[in-house]
Amino acid sequence: MAKSSGNSEPRKRLTTIPPHEYEGRARFAEEKLSRLFRAAASFFFPSRCLACRSRPVERFLRGGVCEICWESLPRPAPDRCDLCDEALAAPSPDISRCGRCLLSPPPFDRLRTSAPYSGSAREILMAFKFGGADFLAPRLARVLTDRLGAAEPADAVTAVPATGRARRRGDHAADLLGAAVAARLGLPFDARRFQKIRPTERQSGLPLARRSENVRGAFRARPGARRVLLVDDVATSGATARECARRLLAAGARQVEVWCFARASRDEGLSRDRARRAPHP
Repeated sequence: MAKSSGNSEPRKRLTTIPPHEYEGRARFAEEKLSRLFRAAASFFFPSRCLACRSRPVERFLRGGVCEICWESLPRPAPDRCDLCDEALAAPSPDISRCGRCLLSPPPFDRLRTSAPYSGSAREILMAFKFGGADFLAPRLARVLTDRLGAAEPADAVTAVPATGRARRRGDHAADLLGAAVAARLGLPFDARRFQKIRPTERQSGLPLARRSENVRGAFRARPGARRVLLVDDVATSGATARECARRLLAAGARQVEVWCFARASRDEGLSRDRARRAPHP
């Protein structure tokens, strides 16, 4: 008969945690991790919404904008020019194009936008372009692709370029948005297709009548994909999109579709121009 070893120790009993207690501990751990995550994220993302500047940001990984501002993004008017996406002043079943596109058709196939340049769309873009909020690019691209659906068949995506000097100071919003859109669509982003060869004045600070002259000859395109999706952040007069499309076509492209996150009203721009010219008492 085998004798038990004198050195053997009694087995330790495993402690079983009751289910209700386990769930309580799990919730505590999640809350603890959530607080730690939020504390760490606050170093990288703003804690207050960049658009409304009042509500806290609850979901950091969706960009530094609160959910209410994202969800309240305005939508384009239902009746718009089928070439440049400008809202039609007098909608009619027989009219599908604005007066400008009827008189001077653009060189691009069409320009499409996901929101009017107003409300939270304007505030979010201001933060993206001028507030250093580069991290908003993926969410803006998601809004674009969700609202516009698929682009016309394209071989590559490119963006309205900035000068080298503007890039160095971080002023290259269209490039960031273009790369994010390309990733969403599963298309290559051709950052070298376009080059800005001379500085221009900021379009938003010019009367609409001067904008075509401001960008004329400012870009150079290289040969590349034949079907191109061109991305920019805002369209107003359409002068930049027209000039870029001309350069792409001259370099061998056969189809150019333009996507912009927002569309500023050309009519409102003309009204502002008239107000600037009006004599002040």
